Amino acid sequence: MRYVTPLLFVCVGVVPVSGQVLVTGEPGGSGAHAVVVTANLISVKDFGTLKNFWAEYGYGLTDRVDIFAAYGVITVFGETQHYVGGGSNIGLLQRRRHGLDVSFFNNVSVPITRRDEAATVLGTFAFVASRPVKIGSLPMTPYGGFEALVPVGHRARGVFTPVETLHAVIVGAAITLSKTWTAFVEYDPGPRLRSGGAGIAVTLPRK
Repeated sequence: MRYVTPLLFVCVGVVPVSGQVLVTGEPGGSGAHAVVVTANLISVKDFGTLKNFWAEYGYGLTDRVDIFAAYGVITVFGETQHYVGGGSNIGLLQRRRHGLDVSFFNNVSVPITRRDEAATVLGTFAFVASRPVKIGSLPMTPYGGFEALVPVGHRARGVFTPVETLHAVIVGAAITLSKTWTAFVEYDPGPRLRSGGAGIAVTLPRK
């Protein structure tokens, strides 16, 4: 199951994603929808490095709430697990009033295969803050925050999921390439967990 700040990336008017958190503090808005594809590496102290790939679809349920669903594949020690997940990104503060966009990101995933080597459910919960800027003519949205990965049920089975709750800082950026395409990168350092990843978000036309 996706260990890192889990998929759907809410950047500059699209919807969020998970794997790491890979979201900004600004929800995409009512009716917005996007598809995100990502890849990341997750390093857990005294354990090993996991390779995590996932794709996610996100939809703007309201102006402040994005919801999403994801499918992923994670590999470690030559073994592979498939999983599904879903969650939301909920806007708490808006920059027009508070100077920053702040959101609460939440995601839960469950294993489809190798269930005896993972917790029953893996939750990712994060607070994320962001503000759009321009570097020359390039618009981008730096974001940051902190997250907790919480395994629920059968923690001792942890191969694809941690056996205890892990915490990390979130440092990332969403880079607007066009009205349709957004690239993003993220690095999440923590005392026992370090992860890095990149992805691409495709904003779909509003219906």
